[in-house]
Amino acid sequence: MQIKNLIIQEIKNHFKSKKSDAPIGAENFTQDENIKTYLDGMNMITPIYALNVFGSFRLSAIIHRLRQDGMDIVTEIVTIKGKSFACYMLKDRYEELQKEANP
Repeated sequence: MQIKNLIIQEIKNHFKSKKSDAPIGAENFTQDENIKTYLDGMNMITPIYALNVFGSFRLSAIIHRLRQDGMDIVTEIVTIKGKSFACYMLKDRYEELQKEANP
């Protein structure tokens, strides 16, 4: 299976995400902190998920700051129904997906 197909399978529920999907206590942290914690949990994040759950309109700016702070984040461009968007994940998560895609 190709890595993009694995990513699409994992993020397909992002389109149905809502504020109530945020972890308990997320309102007490900044968007940067919430997204860092989300990525640290070996999750993938998309702009629609960041907007729906964390209220972030500028996910790419947050990713840029997290990278400057030393996080090793991979960007994978995904296309679903003719729409392309970025999907971000830690390099460790990306390497796991590569192993799944190419056993």
